[in-house]
Amino acid sequence: MLKAMVAGQPVENHNDMYCSPYDYYPADFYPQPQEMCPAHPHMCAVHGDYGPVTVPMVSTNSSPPIAMPVQVPPGHVVQQIVDESGTLRHVILSPQAMLPMPPPYGPGPGTSSNQPHQPFFAPQGLPPSFHTPHYGNPLQPGVMSHVPPSATTAQQGHSPPPLNFHKDERTHRQYIKLKKKLEQKQLRTENFIVGSSQVTPPASPRKELVNGMRRSKERGMSSVGTSEDGEESSSVQDDDDDFHVISEILSTVKPPQVAELNSRSALMQWSPPERLADSGLEGKTEFDISESDLRYEVLLSDKAKEGKYKMIYSGPSLSCRIQDLRPGTEYSVCVAVSLDDLKGSVSIPTTFRTPPCEPEQPLPPKLISRSRTSLLLRWSPAGDNGSHITHYILEYDEGKGGGFVEAYKNRGKQHNMLKLQPSTCYRFRLAAVNECGKGPYSDIVQFSTSGSPPTAPASPVLKEATVSSLHLAWQKRPNDVEFCLQMDDLVSGHGFRPVYNGPETHYVQDRLYRHTEYKFRLCAHNEEGNSRWSDEVCYRTLPGRPAVPSRPSVKGRIHTHTFKIKWEPPSDTGGAEITAYTVELNGGRGFERVYTGPELEYVCDRLMPGTTYQARVSCSSAGGCSDYSEPCIVITEAVCPGQCSPPRLHGKARATSLALKWSDPEYDGGSPLTDFEVELTQADSTKCTVYRGKEAECVVSELSPGQLYVFQVRAFNRVGPGPWSDPLEVLSGAAPPETPSPPQVNCRSSQHVFVHWLEPVSNGATITDYRLEMSQSDNETEFCTVFQGLANSCHIKELVPATPYYFRLQASNSAGWSGFSDSTLAVTPPSSPSAVSLPRYTATPLTISLTWQQPDCHGAEILHYNIDLGDRVVTTCGPVLEHTLEGLQPETTYRIRIQAVNSVGPGPFCPVLRASTLPLPPAPPKLECVGTGHNYLKFKWGDGKNLDFTQYILEMENSWSKEFQCVYQGASHSYKVNRLQELTTYRFRIAASNDAGQGDFSDVVEHTTSRAPPPALKAPKTTEIQQRSCLVEWNSCKPIGADPVIYQVQLARVRDQDYKQVYRGPETKLQLNDLEPGTDYCVRVCPVRQANSGDLPGPYSPPGTFSTVAPEPVASQTPKSSSLQVSERKALTDQQWAMIILCGFGFFSVLVAVIMQQAIHWSKDHT
Repeated sequence: MLKAMVAGQPVENHNDMYCSPYDYYPADFYPQPQEMCPAHPHMCAVHGDYGPVTVPMVSTNSSPPIAMPVQVPPGHVVQQIVDESGTLRHVILSPQAMLPMPPPYGPGPGTSSNQPHQPFFAPQGLPPSFHTPHYGNPLQPGVMSHVPPSATTAQQGHSPPPLNFHKDERTHRQYIKLKKKLEQKQLRTENFIVGSSQVTPPASPRKELVNGMRRSKERGMSSVGTSEDGEESSSVQDDDDDFHVISEILSTVKPPQVAELNSRSALMQWSPPERLADSGLEGKTEFDISESDLRYEVLLSDKAKEGKYKMIYSGPSLSCRIQDLRPGTEYSVCVAVSLDDLKGSVSIPTTFRTPPCEPEQPLPPKLISRSRTSLLLRWSPAGDNGSHITHYILEYDEGKGGGFVEAYKNRGKQHNMLKLQPSTCYRFRLAAVNECGKGPYSDIVQFSTSGSPPTAPASPVLKEATVSSLHLAWQKRPNDVEFCLQMDDLVSGHGFRPVYNGPETHYVQDRLYRHTEYKFRLCAHNEEGNSRWSDEVCYRTLPGRPAVPSRPSVKGRIHTHTFKIKWEPPSDTGGAEITAYTVELNGGRGFERVYTGPELEYVCDRLMPGTTYQARVSCSSAGGCSDYSEPCIVITEAVCPGQCSPPRLHGKARATSLALKWSDPEYDGGSPLTDFEVELTQADSTKCTVYRGKEAECVVSELSPGQLYVFQVRAFNRVGPGPWSDPLEVLSGAAPPETPSPPQVNCRSSQHVFVHWLEPVSNGATITDYRLEMSQSDNETEFCTVFQGLANSCHIKELVPATPYYFRLQASNSAGWSGFSDSTLAVTPPSSPSAVSLPRYTATPLTISLTWQQPDCHGAEILHYNIDLGDRVVTTCGPVLEHTLEGLQPETTYRIRIQAVNSVGPGPFCPVLRASTLPLPPAPPKLECVGTGHNYLKFKWGDGKNLDFTQYILEMENSWSKEFQCVYQGASHSYKVNRLQELTTYRFRIAASNDAGQGDFSDVVEHTTSRAPPPALKAPKTTEIQQRSCLVEWNSCKPIGADPVIYQVQLARVRDQDYKQVYRGPETKLQLNDLEPGTDYCVRVCPVRQANSGDLPGPYSPPGTFSTVAPEPVASQTPKSSSLQVSERKALTDQQWAMIILCGFGFFSVLVAVIMQQAIHWSKDHT
């Protein structure tokens, strides 16, 4: 039983009561109200701003009191406490601000510890396992999410389950029964809401709140109803029990499982509810729920969203792949199951963390400050993608514009680039590195170092001058950035004033006065300052163009070949004196210049009579030429037209008519032609006019055949007729011959006929030619000429046997061709088939497959084909068009011929086909390894000769997929496989291929690469050189794997080059003692890799030379024998100890800063 106290006293098990100030519960969450029992008038009073509030609980039957909606004052909330059986025990009325936070939505672990499942008691007294069927987004334990109506509606409307799908009739009846109960329940709820609104309307701004819940039909809120006989209360209880059982079944879904996980995606899988199979074992045999009717909603939340979940999938599937995840981020996923309008509670959340990956692309570095030899750069941190950034890599192009080299590698976020060139542009890019690898490079940025101010530039030069502008240009030097151009207007007297500032190397100064001088000077500017002014230069604008002269006019009388014109000077000379006038004349061929000079009149001569001329004038000065004036139109006097060209015969002269054409006279006399006249002179010198008209052609008829005629023509204009043309003599033609009779045809063989015919009537002219045409059909468009000549017969050969042919004849003389005769039909007899076309073939090593096209049978069907191989003849079975020759020899050439055979006989053989069988595929060669290195293997096969161009395929086994991959394919007999790992065993095989195909692969061979020797070092440096000692230093060699590296030092005199080893050890410096004073020495260093199999020396570095200090002249002493040995390490000085302590303190400070930074990141990740 639930125990609670009122009037501000503590209440035990406060997790069992919940009254939210927000409308989280849909309409079907609240059953209809039942009658209160008078024996349980429980009431509760809470002291607030409005004093105690008494709420009587009234019941008219024996049922226990249950929760029901209650009107409360504004700003207050009612909490109704029910026990496990659903009986109302206490009602607490309190201000809204004093409400405790509601318990978690569903089961699941808390934010700090695992909490047991706490039952949820709704205000109506539902069992703890009942969950709201229409919740919105799920809530993380301890956090309550406020879901707007739009979001809830969107989630419910996404991927709706099929409403008309039922696996059998019994399930369909159960579905209709549940749906009917739900509709009745909603109808009762609406009726109750209408009755309540009519009885007790709300009187405050919170009038829609009932017991802290919103009474809104749109939000799915339902109220409690009453019944007089109590039957409806029993129906409501049955409906609640049905929904209760279905909700419990849907709430038994297990948490989802992570099947696949990577940095950007995760595959989630889940199973149906556990109690789905056992739903009929608890007395609820009327429910038969199918897995296909269920729908699943997947809810996702990450740590950054403070536990707020978002639905990412809704559907019937049992798996879901989540994309676009953030690397190194913790996510929580839970699943909720729904059946039609009912939904179970969400499952226990499953938490997982995506693995980290490479950092994001950083922003380009920014320039903080610069000098002549340095650039200070700074950049923002890049996204680490779940793994802390270990360091940044800054690269630049050394100011050469080539490849990038590393300039900085550390965790810092700024770097000062030193020892740079002044006035030089450098390009930079940045990349971030974490434990997963290096991220992409940033965008390339460009910065330049400082320089010095430019020197005085050269004076600007004049590029182009116009009437109102001057175009100036100058040269740009490497140090010049911008320019300042100043101009001195001598007319205004204001001195030099700037007219241009910018980076361009030219400028056009406009709006100037014409023919005026201006002074200019130039100054260069860059980031370091301004240069001195250039020397002053003076330029003048051009004068303007003069205005248009007046329109010319005619002076005096217009003659046949001449006239005189005059004009006036222009009103505006453009600031300069007029130097010349230009006269142009247009007589129909365009304007042509006829005069240039200073005069104001001109006589135009050598003109054509009756021609229209246009005259125009322009003037010129130092400023240019003016436009031309309006033209003056003058027409000269006309004369009679000129002589026409002789008439010409148009076409051939016919027996009774002919056509003539002529051209207009070259000169019409200055007046349009009106008409032409043609005169005919007969053989007896009789003349007559046969044509008078405007056209330049005519047809003369009623002539006699074979007579000689003479024709002349002349032209007329408004002045009169012109002279007669030269005569044309024409002989009239004869008529074509009559149509000949049909030709006679005699068949001599299947491909040869003899044709002969009779001579037709010639019609006054000798027959000059015959034309014989032939066609295989009696169609006018298909006849072609087979004979043309004077003979009366011809032989026609190479015809097609068993084919009908039509023949017709035509005769001609000087007058033309006669009509065609009637057609004569002749049919050639059949013959043997024609030759087969060159066949096609497909060869294998032992067979040749032939295909060919069927030849013409020539009137008799083809019976079979003969295939001649030279030594034997193969006959096909019937008239087939393909055949395969078997039992042949590989790599052999055969001469093949084919002929067709019909009832008449065999036809001719086809052209000889030379077909060769393919050789057998080659066997694999022996694969040998002839060279081994730490990163390559060189192989050789064959005998070095490849006359038949055999292709070889070399394959290597992939160590990951265990599959062979091709590494070389070609005709060479050797290949070097590069980019291999040291001390690694590789497997290879080889095969050969030619035109016959690819042969089998050889046996697999295994070869192992050798160890990699250490790389060569740079030449050692010598310092602290004394008479008998010096200090030798060299760069350390990068470690190769886990093997240590030591160094061998050799020393020799320069004159004898006899190197001797003086040191072997891990140090990178060496003190040489007991040297000879004033002697030249060479020293070189060799790195040695100490592997398990033995020492592996690398190449020696280039020798470093040095000379010991020569001794001062002193008394002669007995020279001691010099020996070379390695001196012991000297004791450290105070300065060296101070430097070591300072470095240790700096390292300790960096370490503390790193630890504090990690602690700050860790605290942020767990807050």
